[in-house]
Amino acid sequence: MTTFHRKNQQVLYNLIFPLWVYPFIIEYIPLFLAPYFAVYAIIVWLYLKKHKKFNNLKIYCFRAFGSEKTTQREINRGVVFGYAFKAAVFAYFANVLGGMALIWFLKTPPFSKYIDTDFIWSNFISGLVHVLVVLLVGLLIYLYHRRAGRSLNLTAAETHGLGLVMGILTAPWFFFLPIAWLR
Repeated sequence: MTTFHRKNQQVLYNLIFPLWVYPFIIEYIPLFLAPYFAVYAIIVWLYLKKHKKFNNLKIYCFRAFGSEKTTQREINRGVVFGYAFKAAVFAYFANVLGGMALIWFLKTPPFSKYIDTDFIWSNFISGLVHVLVVLLVGLLIYLYHRRAGRSLNLTAAETHGLGLVMGILTAPWFFFLPIAWLR
């Protein structure tokens, strides 16, 4: 990338990057984490609401023999926001990992002549690599939520469902946006 200076301002020759490059820029991390957090909080909230997992635990002062014992963790707004924040941080780094994979494919000699970010669907190999990277990141997000969903008092089937919902809805679909559309 060629740069030149004009009146104390650095101007990039190739100004438009692929959208998946922006998360690598350190000062944009909070800018990217905020939407991730909002989306994850909304999806997890709706999923838990649908499965009626919000609970108000009863506190017993005295427990008689044979009485109900509460071992479940209370699921409330704070738990959902904490879970959504951890999930947003993980998803951010999963997307960065996907971006690094795309950069690796762009720099590796056999793939470098076929991978095209201007027109992603210009050839079969370019389209296939982009699809595989999005599927890989979606799989990582699915596996994370399948494991971390246990902290929300979800059954195995419900953690599987949460993982699928999050993996499908929050996969990095923006990797498919060609740069040519932004020019």
